[in-house]
Amino acid sequence: MILALFGAIVVRVGMLQAGDSDDLREAGAQQWTRTYELSGQRGTIFDRDGNELAMSVPAASISINPMLIENGDATIQSLHNLLELSDEKIEELRAEIAAADLGFVYVARQVDADVGEQIESLGLPGVNVDQDSRREYPGGDSVRSLIGSVDIDGIGTAGLEVQYDDQLMGTDGMLGREIQPGGKTIPGSEHVIDEPVPGEDLVLTIDRSIQHVAEQLLIERVREIPARGAQAIVMDTTTGEVLAMASVRRTDGKVEVSSGNYALVEAYEPGSVAKVLTVAGALDSGAVTPTSGFDVPWRREYYDVMLSDSHQHATEWMDVWKILVVSSNIGTIEIQRTMGSELHHDYMRAFGWGEATNLGFPNESPGELKPYEDMWGSEKLTTSYGQGVATTAMQLVAAINTVGNEGVYVAPKLVKATIDAEGEITETDPSDTRRVVSKRAARQTSSIMRDVLCRGTATQAQVDGLTIAGKTGTAFKAADNGTYWTDEGTRKYFASFVGYFPAEDPEITILVSVDEPAATNERFGGTAAAPVFAELAPIVMNELGVQPPAGSGCPEE
Repeated sequence: MILALFGAIVVRVGMLQAGDSDDLREAGAQQWTRTYELSGQRGTIFDRDGNELAMSVPAASISINPMLIENGDATIQSLHNLLELSDEKIEELRAEIAAADLGFVYVARQVDADVGEQIESLGLPGVNVDQDSRREYPGGDSVRSLIGSVDIDGIGTAGLEVQYDDQLMGTDGMLGREIQPGGKTIPGSEHVIDEPVPGEDLVLTIDRSIQHVAEQLLIERVREIPARGAQAIVMDTTTGEVLAMASVRRTDGKVEVSSGNYALVEAYEPGSVAKVLTVAGALDSGAVTPTSGFDVPWRREYYDVMLSDSHQHATEWMDVWKILVVSSNIGTIEIQRTMGSELHHDYMRAFGWGEATNLGFPNESPGELKPYEDMWGSEKLTTSYGQGVATTAMQLVAAINTVGNEGVYVAPKLVKATIDAEGEITETDPSDTRRVVSKRAARQTSSIMRDVLCRGTATQAQVDGLTIAGKTGTAFKAADNGTYWTDEGTRKYFASFVGYFPAEDPEITILVSVDEPAATNERFGGTAAAPVFAELAPIVMNELGVQPPAGSGCPEE
């Protein structure tokens, strides 16, 4: 019996050492050690010059184990002294401590790291202080419509933060620490089990200074007119890099930088800016030349619908040049009919309308451009002057930028580079390009667009000593009832101006759009949006060192 008992003991010892040893060691360690996640720091988002737009800073999360609390009221008072807890939170903690049926309850998250250190130094039984991080935006609200946001757990919820969440998110590590009976941590026992790995950093094409100025000018303009909101985009004409993308909106009477990036997620009829595409396409196809002319009345019937210019005038002979400069709807229709509405539709597609850009921004609108075979009657014609088609601000500026880029469409670009955990910088690929119209057609269109500023509808966009090519647009906004009239019998407007400079050799393209300007004389693209362009362009030139050639500007009369 003794030998049998001894043999059984030997077998059991062998089993414990060979088969169950890992489980037993783990069970024993759990009695006196604890493990905690170490968050992998979320990547930083920089502007093109290395300024932080979004960054994660060290913070602390405070929690309690109600089962280990020794003096509930004293513990809560100590936490309140440092955290300034609300009355509701204090009552919640008292109830949890009294129940003592949970092993983990959050007290506060993402508090300052130094506050966490003070709480940890108190050595309160049942109180845990864990490392955390908090997302901060050094520019405040500036750029927030583009950057987006993260939730309390550091996961992207909007904008670039969610679009690039996988790259920005770090890989969590593991921290171990030894504890005494009662739950207190043994000083000096902390050790890293697995090192956390930070996420990638993003370097944007955005220039923080230009972005801020654009936002402030839009806020001032929306307050002044007044209007519902406004957008502005500043783009490098050759590379497609977006230097600024600003959206402001009036909410509850306050005008501020919007949380939504309306320049990408909302689409509106572009109005007369679309005439640039019609003229460029007609010149490229050979259907017209700049001096081709038409008899242009102030209104004419097409497909049993009476269409008209913006104002009444006598029937007159207008060439292509004048039609674009004075922004005649009827004249533009005649240009489009010369080349054919189906070919015109193909050009609009080639300019990037009817599909989302390559940016991949969350909830980006593709705009609206019906397949040609689904168009009926006059809507085949009204697209020539920007009615019956809808674009985002980004689609609109990219299309006009194509003319400034000598007929080559360049896809917009927002991310310039990424930086990995080792600090290695990887430049993103250049933007995709495609030729839309010939260099000759683009230059001819640009020449006419210069006169739009010097003699046409955009004189308020002029900048002394600078030649600018551009176009105004004033569109009616469609109402919920399916017409361009509200139920109260009024109209709502969307006013835009797009221009590039120096027109002799374009470097920068800027769009300014004003949403629902008041129905006064400042509701037009040339009066609502053009003045903002005139203020913004010199600032952009100074920031980027753009030097116009000698003699640049409108010729003296």
